[in-house]
Amino acid sequence: MTDLSIEQPATVGDRAKDSLRSQRTLPNGDIQDLTPSKLARGLREAGALVRAPHRVLPLIHKLASDMLHLTFARPHLYSYSTTKRSSGEALDRLLRWIYKAERPDGGIAAYYSLLSGYSRSYPEVTGYIIPTLYEYAKTAGDRRAVHIAERTTQWLLSVQTREGAFPAGLHGSEARPSVFNTGQILHGLVRAYRESHDLQILNSAIAAGDWLIGMQQADGSWSGLGAYQGTTHTYYSMVAWALAPLSNLVDDRDTRENYGAAAERNIDWVLPHFRPDGWIDGINLRGHPTYLHFIAYALQGVLECGVLRGRSDAIDAVKKPAWVLLRRFETTKFLPGAFEGDFKTGHRFTCLTGNAQMSCVWLRLYEVTGDLRFLSAALKMNEMLKELLTVRGGKGIAGGVSGSFPIWGPYQPMRYISWGCKFFADALLLEQRIAGSLPALESEALPCAS
Repeated sequence: MTDLSIEQPATVGDRAKDSLRSQRTLPNGDIQDLTPSKLARGLREAGALVRAPHRVLPLIHKLASDMLHLTFARPHLYSYSTTKRSSGEALDRLLRWIYKAERPDGGIAAYYSLLSGYSRSYPEVTGYIIPTLYEYAKTAGDRRAVHIAERTTQWLLSVQTREGAFPAGLHGSEARPSVFNTGQILHGLVRAYRESHDLQILNSAIAAGDWLIGMQQADGSWSGLGAYQGTTHTYYSMVAWALAPLSNLVDDRDTRENYGAAAERNIDWVLPHFRPDGWIDGINLRGHPTYLHFIAYALQGVLECGVLRGRSDAIDAVKKPAWVLLRRFETTKFLPGAFEGDFKTGHRFTCLTGNAQMSCVWLRLYEVTGDLRFLSAALKMNEMLKELLTVRGGKGIAGGVSGSFPIWGPYQPMRYISWGCKFFADALLLEQRIAGSLPALESEALPCAS
């Protein structure tokens, strides 16, 4: 998920009464701007609750559940070192949430809101859920995942522009092309072609790749038209990761080199933004804190591109921030959901999506380096996420991953989000792959940030 200005609501509920104030303190002590547009979105969601009173009890139940957990849970030295729920059971619940999030048009909803229900289809997330669906089908033998992947792929082909780009935002909200969303969807198109060998899908992937190369700046970054807020972002390393495997699908040697070279140009631009202390500059979310979700994006894109392109410098660069975050999690049993300019100043909520992505990063670093400390941290993180997985509730709730913990935190408040389910599923699939002693570098990496 990238476009926070479109997707991020004002936190609602008790904040509606403060609608005349431009800024207020959140329950966790953070400050969030309540601009008129954010307030309008928040009030619309709150208004939807009036029209759907059946959502009131689930909302109250979730708020009370998270409050009780915050009040009585006391992580200690041995927290998350034992399994309380099997990974297979958790994985099945996550995928069933995704199945139910498929919309009539064939796309996947961005979220289920406790206030307003399901959103419209979201092309970006629909695209990068496709590899997860195929991987789950292979692991669990569930053909339903394949059927949904095939339907969502066909829907994506229908919303691609003539130039090869894919739009920002929810389906039908706007036609503005998005570099990041196009790269994320490219992950799904590449996997869909590998599974189906459908030339229409390959042509769509090539068109997307060509558009991305055409939009790339000479220094390897993406900015201007099609970039979020018009500026450069180091987490666009995810786009580079999408281009790297595309080079393996085309027969023409020059075309292959174009995609690979474009991926490496972006990595060359990103790497100088990695500080010696582990912090990553250039994420650039104006008006928002630096969410862990986007830090993990930067790490995943650089790491996976490094593996695919044989770039040991890229892999080595990821180790430092991954280690800093590992040590913070191991010592406090908590990762802040957002940071302010360094890893020392963290916000007091948890971004569950970012946690799941960090599990993916640690598991992949274990596969690449053999360092058991990365594996240990990832397994503990998975146990923590399993404890916070919603197991009871109706459609849109059971098996869902909330944007924040507690659910009223500032990242996607009051929502269960599809990309949270996707990333956590990827982490559990990687865990199962490692537990099964599958070859590490010969296997295809899951686009878990994707």
